[in-house]
Amino acid sequence: MLAERYRPSDIEKLVRVAGALAHSPAAAELPQQYRELAQHVHAEIVAEAAGPRSPAVSAFLAPRPGEQVWMLRIWTRHEDTTAPHTTKGAALAELATHVRSNWANVGGQGDMPDEPPTDDAEAVDLYYGANGDAVPDQGFELYSEEMGRPQRSRIVPLDFVFPDVVTADGLNRGAVFYAADDDGPSCIEVVGVLVFGYVDAEDGVVRVSVHCDSADPEHVVRRDGTVPLRVVVEDTVVLDDSNHYAPHPIVLEQLLDAADPEQRDLIHSVAVSAGLMWSCPDCQWPNPQATERCERPGCGRKVKAAAIGSHAAALAPAPAFALEGPR
Repeated sequence: MLAERYRPSDIEKLVRVAGALAHSPAAAELPQQYRELAQHVHAEIVAEAAGPRSPAVSAFLAPRPGEQVWMLRIWTRHEDTTAPHTTKGAALAELATHVRSNWANVGGQGDMPDEPPTDDAEAVDLYYGANGDAVPDQGFELYSEEMGRPQRSRIVPLDFVFPDVVTADGLNRGAVFYAADDDGPSCIEVVGVLVFGYVDAEDGVVRVSVHCDSADPEHVVRRDGTVPLRVVVEDTVVLDDSNHYAPHPIVLEQLLDAADPEQRDLIHSVAVSAGLMWSCPDCQWPNPQATERCERPGCGRKVKAAAIGSHAAALAPAPAFALEGPR
């Protein structure tokens, strides 16, 4: 949408300009729906000067923050590299791997042990020293950055209602296909949502990517700026944030499918304790963590997302055993 390319203050100015020109000769050449909209704006401007404003029907959401990554820079006499990591721990582990591979530079000298410590942080501190300059011409930097493409404020409706059958059919028929070119892979656009599907040679997969930044706020953008999505692969729901028939995690689903009734009760108990499911306060029905409404037929109790964790902790019985991985 064009509106997404402008700041809220600029959109407000454009709306007022349209209202001011609503009864000008130039407006007479506009399509009827545009003239009616401009005239409505003009009436709002006049009413605003004389009394209270009409109720708002939309709002602006500020751009969402980008994803935080940890940047690790390592330099030696021969190279200087910088790489992103999803967590600080992952970056520290990578730095510790580098330190251990070069421990021969310092091992056995003075108070330094012959072999590096098993603890990552201790190995790094010993190798580089308290001031980070123990090894000549070597050092590192570890810092966080926010990654994300520039975004503008988004317009969202305050009275969101998902399109009915007739409207949805019209929107589906208006879908547009864009063939692959030098700028990117092929995709389908439906109500502003872009769905890319392509062969990713680098990772060796068929990749499907969904982008909702340009979703049509008049039809599919909720008040919080999100789009209700359900992703289905081979008849299996792998993502659903619509709060209807939310999926279980795949491994949990496989365990439940293979279990007998007694085992299912035990799996449900452990899953609730682990936060993978939550127990309904009314009927104790175990529900997927992704949904906010109890899925037991005849119940439908809605629990606010922030309260699901506390409900799960309070209602879950203590597990009869502990699950341990290989040592």
